[in-house]
Amino acid sequence: MLDIKFICNKRSLSGILVSLSLVLSGCVGFTEDWFVCGDASESASPGVEQALSPYYNAARFVASGKVDVDKKKDSVTIVLETLGGCIKEGDAFDWDGDYYFADANTFAYSFRGDTLLLSRIYEPDPYEVNQERYEESFIWVGGTPGAFDGVWLMTQCRYREEKMYCTDDGYDQFFRFDNGKVELRVVDRENYDYMQTIFVDQLFEFLGDGGSIQLETPYYYSDTKYGQERSGVEILEKTNTAMKFAYADMTFDLTVDYARYGDSLHVTLKSGDASCVGTVSEMSEVGPEMCVVDNEDYLWETSAGTLKYERQNAREFESCIDAILGRVSD
Repeated sequence: MLDIKFICNKRSLSGILVSLSLVLSGCVGFTEDWFVCGDASESASPGVEQALSPYYNAARFVASGKVDVDKKKDSVTIVLETLGGCIKEGDAFDWDGDYYFADANTFAYSFRGDTLLLSRIYEPDPYEVNQERYEESFIWVGGTPGAFDGVWLMTQCRYREEKMYCTDDGYDQFFRFDNGKVELRVVDRENYDYMQTIFVDQLFEFLGDGGSIQLETPYYYSDTKYGQERSGVEILEKTNTAMKFAYADMTFDLTVDYARYGDSLHVTLKSGDASCVGTVSEMSEVGPEMCVVDNEDYLWETSAGTLKYERQNAREFESCIDAILGRVSD
């Protein structure tokens, strides 16, 4: 059993509280005093699971499977299953309804009131240098103190060797455990700042030095600092989905018109009368009608061994921007 050390640092907890407030719109009423050390009975926060349930119900289904809790070893194994899928064999594509894949992950667990820590140890890669063995604990909230069954929010904060780290991604993951079964759902975060993401950073870099723009959804949903200073961009106006900025004596208007994680994206960049549109369409589960050779250029293998569909127009988007700038595309 792992020896999990729980840190009580009010300043370091601010990242958790910010993440939760974005998802729950402040309805739960978390305070710094909510997260304390001590017995589960002392730190329980009643009503959290009830507050999470509407968000879970509105979230999109991603995967389901099984969960096995070993109380003697304080361990839990979460198995997300793939049942059926699009398979490529040689040059042929076929939808196999009997295909099965299990993605299993085992963690040590510890409860602190309605907070659940799932921990694991990462061993260094023997073929990599300067890697060390470390322990990482993922912070989950919302369930019933001392019990797995219920709805849990996997927060974007974790402990690594007793230090807390938080990310700021544009979606949240909810898990529901029910009598040995698990279901994973994902929901886009309300008021997420799409104008401070890797995609925008890459756009600024492309304007300045070229490079490339990735339109895949992870780049829209990963928070990062702006790169406008090194690219010579001046931001004039900004909201969470739109931005007006100046570059090379030109004014640009950038808008994220539509964004749905794991589904589709639509972004528009305008300058004067010129308009460039970037689009992404993707499906993690490919049905029989899409599992055909005509979609070969858009079918990509996943870790489960099945194929997912992803189609985007990044190169056309770049060429359109080059035309606005009067540059010749590569």
